[in-house]
Amino acid sequence: MNPSERAAPGESQMIGGYLLRRVLGRGGMGTVHLASTPTGGLAAVKVINPELARDPAFRRRFEREVAAARMVARFCTAPVLDAGLDGDVAYLVTEYVKGPDLAQAVREQGPMTGSDLEALAVGIAVALNAIHGAGVIHRDLKPSNVLLSPMGPRVIDFGIAKLVDGDSLVSQGIQGTPAFMAPEQVRGETPTQAADVYAWGGVIAFAGTGRLPFGGGAPAE
Repeated sequence: MNPSERAAPGESQMIGGYLLRRVLGRGGMGTVHLASTPTGGLAAVKVINPELARDPAFRRRFEREVAAARMVARFCTAPVLDAGLDGDVAYLVTEYVKGPDLAQAVREQGPMTGSDLEALAVGIAVALNAIHGAGVIHRDLKPSNVLLSPMGPRVIDFGIAKLVDGDSLVSQGIQGTPAFMAPEQVRGETPTQAADVYAWGGVIAFAGTGRLPFGGGAPAE
C-alpha cells in the first residue's frame, strides 16, 4: 500500500483498490471489513495483522489459505475475488455474504430447533464434503465461521486450513478453537478430515442448545 493510501484518523482507507467501509469482525489473523469494490459492488476484505504479514512463515501460510479457498466450490463458502501481499499489508478479498454468523444468530435468537436445525446440520455437512473433496482440511470449524446466508450456510475462514499434501505431515503445533477441537488436535497431532467432522458435531450441538459442547473457560481447561 502506498503512503498516500493510508487514511488519516476518521477517514476511509483504501487497500488494493477497495474502499474499507466498516469492520465486520476481528480474529487472530486480522480484521475483516465490508468494502466497496472498484466496480461499485460490495466485498469482504480481510486485512492481515502487519506483524503476521511480515513473517516469512506466515506469508507461506497466507498463500496456502488463498490457494485452499480458491479450490473450494463456490456454493458452500465465500468465493475468493482477489488477494495481495505487498510490504507489511496482506489482504484477502471474498464475496460479501449477507447474513449473521451462527454464533450471533444463536446469541440473538436462541437455539435452533426442528427442521431449521436439521437443515443447518445437512448444509454444513454438504459444505464440509465439498471442502474435503477439494483436498482441504478446515481445522477451525466453529459457529463464527458459519454464515447463515439466504441460500444456506456458508463455511468461511480457512485461516489455518492446510492442503492435504506431503507438507501435511509436518506438524504446525496446536491450532484451532478449544471448544470444537478434536482430541488429536489438542495432542498436537496432524489432523485429518475426521477432525472437521468432530467439530461439525460440536457446532450442531451448540446450535441446538446455545451452549459450548464442553463448557467455557481458559484454553488449558
